[in-house]
Amino acid sequence: MTPSNPPSVLMLRRVTRQFGARVALLDVTVELQPGLVGLLGPNGAGKTTLLRLAAGLLAPSSGEVRWLDGLKRDDPRLDNRIAYVPDGELLPPRETPLEFCTVLLRASGLDALAAETRAKAVLGRLGLDSQRDTPMGQLSRGQRQRVKLAQAFALPASLVLLDEPLNALDPVWRLEAAALMHEAVAAGACVVLSSHILEEVESLTSWLVLLFRGRLVAAGTLREIHELLHNRANALRIQCSDPRALGRELLGRAPVGLLRFQDDEVTVQAPDIATVYRALPSAVVASGVRVTQVATDGDDLVGLFKTLSGEVR
Repeated sequence: MTPSNPPSVLMLRRVTRQFGARVALLDVTVELQPGLVGLLGPNGAGKTTLLRLAAGLLAPSSGEVRWLDGLKRDDPRLDNRIAYVPDGELLPPRETPLEFCTVLLRASGLDALAAETRAKAVLGRLGLDSQRDTPMGQLSRGQRQRVKLAQAFALPASLVLLDEPLNALDPVWRLEAAALMHEAVAAGACVVLSSHILEEVESLTSWLVLLFRGRLVAAGTLREIHELLHNRANALRIQCSDPRALGRELLGRAPVGLLRFQDDEVTVQAPDIATVYRALPSAVVASGVRVTQVATDGDDLVGLFKTLSGEVR
């Protein structure tokens, strides 16, 4: 992830995980280093299975998972080095947030006073001071989600795994959760943020892992992913004041295969979309139209996976 190549925090090597006849992950190899990593994929892509493998809650059906530059799943040195926020509702309803976080901190080795002090601090950070002694079954969904985040960030961990962590959070607490993620990264952690919302992940992370139907389709920086997407695009969508006038000019300047017009947009399909890009400025000048947006097919999450999924079939 960086030129200095720090030790890996998590390594999956040719990992497959099956549940009976269903294959949730197939032959996935990826290495994660300290930083904020976005784990992207449509529902059913295998994100939660990968996170559970990374948390040590599942063993692979085949392949190998290693942590912290070589530790195996049963190594006691992994204790308290991994934090996990699952997507489901798993909090004990009769326990209070303070009791819940304190017990987890005590289990990590803190004494009673230090555990309670730290639990109060992190719950307060997430706006739960007045709810810390309320049974969690009485909390709202957003409050319970903040409790889950509080327990994940209560102690420094080398690997923080967050499965759809921003669900049910209003904008204020999304910003606070993002701040906690960046602080953990600054302290040297690898924070993995799973989501099916491209915009959400792009706004927070600088490195992406893309899954589709249980397979790894791409991994790299945001720039590398966008370059990959651009190189495979074969259609250009252009919003402008006169789509037909612009389309006529492009026809004379680039090998266009097909033009489609819809309201204020022209979609240009071509065997070499880069040639269309290069011809676009002169076509705009010649036609006199006003262009408001240019995008390749695949800039949204659905289009992106349609574009890249062909590589894993």
